[in-house]
This record gives sequence, C-alpha cells and structure tokens, in this order.
Amino acid sequence: MKILVKSLILSVISFPIIACSSSTPKCSDSETKELVINIAKDQLLRTGFGDVIDKLEMKVENVRTIEYQKDVDKYMCKTEFILKNKENNQQNILPITYTVQKTDNGKRFYVEVYGL
Repeated sequence: MKILVKSLILSVISFPIIACSSSTPKCSDSETKELVINIAKDQLLRTGFGDVIDKLEMKVENVRTIEYQKDVDKYMCKTEFILKNKENNQQNILPITYTVQKTDNGKRFYVEVYGL
C-alpha cells in the first residue's frame, strides 16, 4: 500500500476525461467526483498497479471550490482523495486539486486531476 501511495503522489501529471453534459458540473457534483475516481483508477492501471484496484475503496471527500471563472465556466477544486484498503481498513488521504470545464460547444466537459 505504501508503494501504491508513493506512486500516486509522484504522478502529478493531469489526465483529462470527457463526459457528456448540458452544463458544467460543480466541484462537488456526483458525476465530477465519479470522474475523479475513474481518473485515479486509470492512473493505477497506467503505472502497473491495476491488480490492487479491487482491493481499494476510493472516495472524494471535503470538496472545496477554490475558484470559479465565469467567463470560461471553469471550476478549480480541492479535495481529500481517500484510499482505503478493504482488507485491513488502513487508509491514506491525498490532498488533490482538479478542474472542471465545458468544451466550447458546451456538449462535453473535461475533468483534469493534479496530485495523483
């Protein structure tokens, strides 16, 4: 688990995810938090830790909107990303940030996560 956390902490590259929506979801919307978790799972797969995904419970808690840029309809968010080992209940909390923004045509939005 410690190696897993070190791997997640060291990978500070953002990874965009696209989903359909009529408006930009807010930082704490369920679809936004779900995409943050999906990005983390994808990052685990990319770094060779795909076999531990089923052993972990992942949560996004204590979400805060840090900034909203009305002209581009973009949210900057901070949260606690919680990784809990289902077998022994040990958990690690990672402070992460992410952005949520609509595409120019307004049909999709991107979530980019920093700090995983």
